[in-house]
Parts: sequence; structure tokens; C-alpha cells
Amino acid sequence: MVEHHKRTKRGLSTVVTGVIMLSAVAVLGTAVVAWSNSNLFTNQQILNTQLATNVNKIKESVVIENVWFQTGSPKYINITLNNVGTIGLNITSIKIDNKTDGTIDQTTMVKDPILPHKTKSYRIQFNWQSNVPIKFFITTARDNIFTTEESP
Repeated sequence: MVEHHKRTKRGLSTVVTGVIMLSAVAVLGTAVVAWSNSNLFTNQQILNTQLATNVNKIKESVVIENVWFQTGSPKYINITLNNVGTIGLNITSIKIDNKTDGTIDQTTMVKDPILPHKTKSYRIQFNWQSNVPIKFFITTARDNIFTTEESP
């Protein structure tokens, strides 16, 4: 009797398949960790910037020290601002309102830094009227608004 041995072709062994699967998982895992680390770093930078901006916004402080009205033609308003905060600030606009309807009469745009514990005066041409209260709105680059009301 002749024995026939059947030869079968074997596929990849279990060990080789396991190694390939583990390699694929390791590569995918590394990619996911790298992506999430990059994403986390980006979000951390955004949060740090927002925190610094908000903390600096809190540290801004302007005192409107003196407002005086010059007569003559044309009429002027002089306003003196004192930065009593611990950081420098940039004044972006000075708005003047002497109406009761809430509309702004005049906006003077400025880009003027004031260092901590320093004062700065502004001379603004404005046709003011005696005994009519005038509201002043001082806006900084960080969108803080400081107000006062004076009467000539």
C-alpha cells in the first residue's frame, strides 16, 4: 500500500499574524497620541493667551483726574487721564456725549499708550454749552471703558 501524504500549504502562522496586528495597533496608537498631543498643545496656547488677556484687562485702571473747558473760538475740552494700574495701557478712543438720547456726539480716535503710574492730557475741540452735563467714555485696546460726567 502506498501512502500518500497530502501536502497542504500553510498560511501565515498565528505568531506572524499577531506581530503584524500588534505593529498596526502600535502605529495607529502612536499617530493618535501624536495628534492628541498636538491638539492639546494648541488648545493650551489658546487658553494661556485668553487668560493673559483677561488678567491684563483686570489690571487696567484709569482715573479721569481733571476735565476743564476752554472758552474761546473754537471751544476745547481738556481731559487728563492717570494710569493707576500695574500695566501699561493703550487708549483707543475718547467719546463725548452731551445728549440725553444716548447717541455719541463725538469720538476722538487715538492710539496712545500710557505707562503705569503716568498721566496724559488730551485737548479735544468740542462745542460745549454751559450747564449741560457731558459724559466721557474712555476706551482702551482691551475694551475696558472708563466713564465720568462733568458739567461746564
